[in-house]
Amino acid sequence: MFRNDHRWCGIDWVVMAVAILPLLITWMVYPQLPPKMAVHFGISGQPDGYQPKSTFLISQALLLLAIPLLIKYLPVLDPKRENYNKFRRFYEIFRLTITTFLAVMFGLVLAFNLGYHIHMQMAVLLMVGLIWMVIGNFLGQIRFNYFFGIRTPWTLADEEVWRRTHRLAAPLWVVAGVLMLVAAFLPGWLAVGVLVVGIGLTAVIPGVYSLVVYRRRHR
Repeated sequence: MFRNDHRWCGIDWVVMAVAILPLLITWMVYPQLPPKMAVHFGISGQPDGYQPKSTFLISQALLLLAIPLLIKYLPVLDPKRENYNKFRRFYEIFRLTITTFLAVMFGLVLAFNLGYHIHMQMAVLLMVGLIWMVIGNFLGQIRFNYFFGIRTPWTLADEEVWRRTHRLAAPLWVVAGVLMLVAAFLPGWLAVGVLVVGIGLTAVIPGVYSLVVYRRRHR
């Protein structure tokens, strides 16, 4: 993946197929979509934001195609690009997972606007929870780099701090993912509260831990 020729391999075609599939479906159902599509949903799961269908579909198509390509080629700019080969399998899984998430969410919005009953809050929390769990299972494998992972001033300044922080964070991401799955079945603001706790676990604790470890190592 990070060879100098940057040739495409099987996983690249799989990722792009996942990205293109909802666009093909959109082309088939485009005449059936309302002129203004519901594109944003409130805590209750009901739409509270709309866009002309052409604007929404063009922006989402660009997003679906650009994100997987950006993730593929971002390591080229990283001075530590060789380290990506040490966690290549997870990086590819991450790219496929994010692309699948975008494709599924795009498909759910299409389905909602075609008249299907979709509980968007539940769908988003379930998807995000699964993503958090996937990332947590591989987080400890991420080697030092400047783009991907838990990047605090202290992890970027010391590779040992990076290693310890990612090992601590890995189970926290899994726990947070489980909390999000639970939150998917809770009502309104209670679900939001559980979501905030889950995000806090994965953001605040590793950040503080990286500072503590760095200071201990550089007294």
